[in-house]
Amino acid sequence: MGFGLSLPVSAQEEQDWLEYYFTAPTPERLVAEMKNWAADGTLENEGARPALIGFISQVVRQNRGEVAAWDAALAGLTPSQLQLWFTALLFSRTEEADKLMLERFGDRYREQKVETGKILELPLDKEMTVDMLWGYFYATGSAEAIRRIVLCFRFADAPDTPEGFKVPEGYVPQYKMLPHFAAGSLTANGSRHPEVLAELERLLKEGTDLLESEKNGVYGVLSELLPEKYPHGERAEKAA
Repeated sequence: MGFGLSLPVSAQEEQDWLEYYFTAPTPERLVAEMKNWAADGTLENEGARPALIGFISQVVRQNRGEVAAWDAALAGLTPSQLQLWFTALLFSRTEEADKLMLERFGDRYREQKVETGKILELPLDKEMTVDMLWGYFYATGSAEAIRRIVLCFRFADAPDTPEGFKVPEGYVPQYKMLPHFAAGSLTANGSRHPEVLAELERLLKEGTDLLESEKNGVYGVLSELLPEKYPHGERAEKAA
């Protein structure tokens, strides 16, 4: 799975269903899978929540006509488990979800919606955004999600100390960890998903908008996955 989404070993089948969903969508399994995740504690696992929200939000978006029925079927979950469902509905950005949530929460939901961006537009300087993007990808197979994760390599050129802030000696801003985090998640997912690998190769060859740091980051991932084709130590420009 993507970094941050770690399901219990007993949930291997559900994990595979989620991670490979985009290759053969079966939305009719969503309620059963969510109940399984409720039973094994996954819905309340803070590490799993961002990717699950990203994933469920897009399954909802792809199946708007099922939203009311799914909502009714999940009514037996605990309040803390339902929080994940409600958040996924919010991020689905659909009229059907809005109708349910406005009936349930009224003005509180209106305010929350104003403050909540689209998954593909969320700030990258938080690890949870990358996990949400992987959940988005598992549901959709979207190349846009991969491109967004590749943007994390731009932080390799960011200053070690945020301008205008006094920080303790040895302090490393969270955003400086993003290139490493992105590389690890792209390598892990690229080793399991040919679609991720193909998109990384396409970006290296055709991504005219990639900055130097992004090219180097993508090349570094490809050199881990395909070392014979992308030898360690060579320049990304040569490969492109």
